[in-house]
Order: sequence, then C-alpha cells, then structure tokens
Amino acid sequence: MAPIAVGDFVPDGSISFFDDDDQLQTVSVHSLAAGKKVILFGVPGAFPPTCSLKYVNGFIEKAEELKSNAVDEIICFSGNW
Repeated sequence: MAPIAVGDFVPDGSISFFDDDDQLQTVSVHSLAAGKKVILFGVPGAFPPTCSLKYVNGFIEKAEELKSNAVDEIICFSGNW
C-alpha cells in the first residue's frame, strides 16, 4: 500500500475510544471524519514518555494554530499491547 499523503483519503477502519462517560465507543474512520478536515496521527503507545511528551505535546501546542487553518479535528491513536 502506498503511503498516505496530505490531502489523501484514508482507508476506512474502526477506531475505539472512551467517551466522556467512560463508555467504550467504536466508530468508523469515515464516519468520524465525514465532512471534516482531520489530522489523524498515531503513536506506538499512549503512555511511554517519548510518545506522550514528545509527539502528542507538539500537536497540543499547535492545536489552535491548526484549527485556525481549517482543521476541524486532531485525532491521535495508539496501540497498547
């Protein structure tokens, strides 16, 4: 499979997350991003310091700037095994 480039549509798949009520929700990538400009990035693990401090903080720090440039959602996913 070719790498995904800026502006490409990503293949559909499922993403699971805990909502504000701590209930597990599962949605498709396409339904989550429907009609939106989305930045979707992944890190190898949610809790290792390199992932949470280095990668995620950069997106948090730039969130307002990104959203002012027509980005609707910034979504981070991780795999914890």
